[in-house]
Amino acid sequence: MNLISVILAVALLFIIVLLGGGLIVYIYWWLVQRTAPQLDGELDLPELEASVEVLRDRHGIPHIYAQNEADLWRAQGFTHAQDRLWQMELNRRVASGRLSELFGAAALDVDRFSRIVGFYRAAHAELDALDQATISTMHHYCQGVNAYIRNRKGRLAAEFNLLRRQPENWSPVDIIAFGKMMTWSLSVNWESELVRLQLAAKLDPTLAADLEPDYPNANPAISEGAGSQESMRLLHTAGLILNEYEQLKSWLGVAAPEFGQGSNAWAVSAEKSFTGRPILCNDPHLVMSMPGTWYEMHLNCPPSPESSNPGIHVSGASFAGAPGIIIGHNEHIAWGLTNAFPDVQDLYIERPHPDNGNGRAPRFEFREEWEEADVHREEIYVRNRARPHVEEVIVTRHGPLLTGILKSDGPDASFPDEPVLTAAPLALRWIGHDPGTVLRSVLRLNRARNWQEYDAALADWSAPSQNFVYADCEDNIAYRLTGAVPIRRNGNGLVPVPGWSGDYEWEGLIPDEELPRLLNPSSGLVVTANNKITGDDYPYLLTFETMPGWRARRIEEMLTERERLTPRDMEQIQIDEVSLYARELTPLLTGHLSEDPYVRVAVNMLQDWGYRMDQESPAALVFHYTLLHLLDLTFGQKLGATAPGFFGKGSSPVFLINGFLLRAQTRLLELLKNEENSPWYADAASGRRRTREELIETALQLSVHRLRREVNPTPRKWAWGRMHQIRYSHTLGSAPILGWLFNRGPYPIGGDGTTLNQTGFFSELPPGLVQVQAAYRQIFDMGNWDAAQSVTASGQSGHPISRNYADQIPMWLEGAYHKMPWSRAAVEKTANRRLILKGGGR
Repeated sequence: MNLISVILAVALLFIIVLLGGGLIVYIYWWLVQRTAPQLDGELDLPELEASVEVLRDRHGIPHIYAQNEADLWRAQGFTHAQDRLWQMELNRRVASGRLSELFGAAALDVDRFSRIVGFYRAAHAELDALDQATISTMHHYCQGVNAYIRNRKGRLAAEFNLLRRQPENWSPVDIIAFGKMMTWSLSVNWESELVRLQLAAKLDPTLAADLEPDYPNANPAISEGAGSQESMRLLHTAGLILNEYEQLKSWLGVAAPEFGQGSNAWAVSAEKSFTGRPILCNDPHLVMSMPGTWYEMHLNCPPSPESSNPGIHVSGASFAGAPGIIIGHNEHIAWGLTNAFPDVQDLYIERPHPDNGNGRAPRFEFREEWEEADVHREEIYVRNRARPHVEEVIVTRHGPLLTGILKSDGPDASFPDEPVLTAAPLALRWIGHDPGTVLRSVLRLNRARNWQEYDAALADWSAPSQNFVYADCEDNIAYRLTGAVPIRRNGNGLVPVPGWSGDYEWEGLIPDEELPRLLNPSSGLVVTANNKITGDDYPYLLTFETMPGWRARRIEEMLTERERLTPRDMEQIQIDEVSLYARELTPLLTGHLSEDPYVRVAVNMLQDWGYRMDQESPAALVFHYTLLHLLDLTFGQKLGATAPGFFGKGSSPVFLINGFLLRAQTRLLELLKNEENSPWYADAASGRRRTREELIETALQLSVHRLRREVNPTPRKWAWGRMHQIRYSHTLGSAPILGWLFNRGPYPIGGDGTTLNQTGFFSELPPGLVQVQAAYRQIFDMGNWDAAQSVTASGQSGHPISRNYADQIPMWLEGAYHKMPWSRAAVEKTANRRLILKGGGR
């Protein structure tokens, strides 16, 4: 090679390095680094009437001090936008069905889903019905968000720059639509009805009904007040729905072939507390996201001289994109919540007119007459496509037809006998389509000073229906169910019903004053963990979709182990990893001697086990592999393509779980404890009958062989955390070039879907990444507000280069907490950032 060639090669290499370095500098600095918000100094914000102080601690948690309420909401909107504008934009686009404008055809099905369900149509209807005071609060909040958008063009968030898109202004309908989307994500019955529809089409009605478990008799109901009163448990769930399965067959005309999701919250009375004050704890469990769902903040403004309102001083967790504090405390009271899973969704099988599709408006039968349906033409713009996708949404008297959502090209090729769900047009009746007042409830709740004001504020809480736990500085503790829950003329809401007869319509709502409440129970404890709400003597139907109660029972067990409880005890409860479900099932797995030496090793691990789902535990790994094989052998291989739904996996790419979560595990335990022989134990391929012992032996053998193949040939190197892990994934993190910037993990982790430290995953092999976790933890000792403790699962900031993007992950993994100061002196002591927002009036 001559000298000129060498010089040219070196020059070319230099140019490549220079261009590569320039590209890195461009991406990191121009697109990412310069989007970091200003958190110190002064900023002019003409929308403000007076100056506002925003103090932040080392975790980036803002403490906002405003001089009037309007400015407080403006500052909250501005602060949310500083840290979470991309998250707000993403949620807005999910709710409005506009993801395809950013991500192209890959997001089209999600947009079609949102347009068909109609989150934005429902939001517009609610906005039109809201009171002026609530609308004014939303307008003030939006002014703060839009001030940030206006002042930071091109420097809002890295995601906007990478996608080369900028956000539109924020509006009140965006706030409401986000609430509708959250309500939908916490309402699971419609998918449960679809699963039952599939099961009814595939199985004999008796077998389909046999898949429904009873609520475990030893596990508590909320209204029992942790053992303070007896409650009836007389209804057998399978017996209740058997008749509905039989009727469903005739409605659909399907012949049956033969075959050969959560949160924790509790309050402890002053008498049971070591501090002499009530203690309230809450850790809401939500689907994983990065950044996390919750945003911590502290809001403060004095009373207005022109108003009777007491001013606002409240602290806790908020949703970026909406005003107010959702869970937390003020000077007088504290509250937490868990999802109640009431049945607020019904599917109606509509009977279309024979001439539909001939140019006329579609008509459907109702009480022997034909009614015209509304048709909404939804245009969905798709990135890199010249023309929009047009979705015609048909809305009957019951709601939108879900035909487009459920439509498929045909049965699964692996299961040619599977039913196609679009055999009948299904319309969705959902409480979220009705105008609600949940935001007004939040704003009243933030001001409530006692049980009476709190109870009155929650009367406005329309949806999603929640279990609220309460404590106050007057030594009261309480429970209250909130939300609009329909009363049905007939049926239990478990399966789709005829929409043409008029026999299954909703007849109003359960009166708020008759929703379950519990004030100062004699046990001194209030516990809710998505478990059963009332006994079967309650006069109204609430739901069949609650969790089976293992977590609630474990909370009660730990709370009653000591006479006096401290905040430190509460920390241990929130991170507890003992599974009472495993305590029930494990003895059934260890009751016989196998000839396989590796199976004997696995059984010995289970025999010496304390049922703790520790990440280092080999027994926890053996237990879950065996459980997953038992589920597959007992149900999965017989249900085919219907199995994922029965195991709790949602059909939507956005909403990941359905109401069957943990129901298969509960039914499996019932079978193994009570039946030596069952048709469910049979081999699916040959139809050969198996005994319970043969089924368990087969599951253990399959598990051990798979563990030796997938984990390690040597059992002493097995550990639950090797296969049970959590990854904090960002929307853009799926791109290999961006994953390092936006994603965090994976990290090995303990727990499972039945432990208090819930780390739920789908029932499939090998175990996938954790999907549901405690997204936020809080512990309040009433009145000692400067000692309040909390932690989020990731961090405050949505900017990946911020020190507060993921700084709370190590704390969350280790069960550590940070203080959430309340008094001005305590806030000043922890503050390391101070931003003055200067208003037009200075």
